[in-house]
This record gives sequence, C-alpha cells and structure tokens, in this order.
Amino acid sequence: KATLLALAERCEAATGPDRELDAIIFHALGMPLPADFMGVSVALDYDELQHAFTMPIGDMQVRYEPPRYTASIDAALTLVPEGYAAAVGTMFGGEGSRPPWACIWTPQGEPKFHADAATPALALLAAILRALATKDIPQ
Repeated sequence: KATLLALAERCEAATGPDRELDAIIFHALGMPLPADFMGVSVALDYDELQHAFTMPIGDMQVRYEPPRYTASIDAALTLVPEGYAAAVGTMFGGEGSRPPWACIWTPQGEPKFHADAATPALALLAAILRALATKDIPQ
C-alpha cells in the first residue's frame, strides 16, 4: 500500500512522461502480463539498476518494455480496477484554470480517488495508484 501511494505522489510531482517511473510502477504491480503467450511461458526478470525487464526464451534474452503509463491515457486506463470508473479533465486559461486532474469512482458511484498532475496521463495514473492501494481492491 505504501509503495503505491508513494508512486502516486511521484506521478503528481513528475513534469512529464518518465520511462523509469513506468518500469517501477510495472514492477510494483507485479508485472501484469499473461502467463502464456502463443504457447510460450511468459516470465520476466527485473533489473533494478537499469529499470529494465528481460524474458528468457530458449538461449535468448528478450528485452521487454513496460507500457508507457506516464505518457498514455490508454496505457494508464488498463490499470483501472474492474468495476471502477475513471474521468480525466483539464481546465486551461482564465480564472478557473487548474492543472490536469483525474478521479476514480468506486462501483457504488462514489468519486473517491483524486489527483492533479502536469499531464492528464500522470493525473490518471496517480488516481489509479491510490485506488489500487486500498485494501478492498484485488490487484
């Protein structure tokens, strides 16, 4: 829980897409990949120093790039817990301007997890990580 909340804060503090942060989030979430792909068992090894992933296939090592969660709303949306809803918005210019924001709604329709960040994708990712950090959501 504390790790995901700390990652949410990092997303809010980030100024733009960050591949290192993408890798750390992917690792923190248990590297969500299918266990089998085209008849080949998928198992990733994580190199903490390089924030990189490799997958042994026979005698080869295939490098895996995690999704671009911090750059792409679509990639971040893949992490929204089942049954929950997400909203992202921006309000630029004028008196009511504010940074990009995101909110995750619970299945009961409660807007519970909020975040503001430099980009819509970062705001959405921060809100999702807060939602995932709650004990009642399966990860």
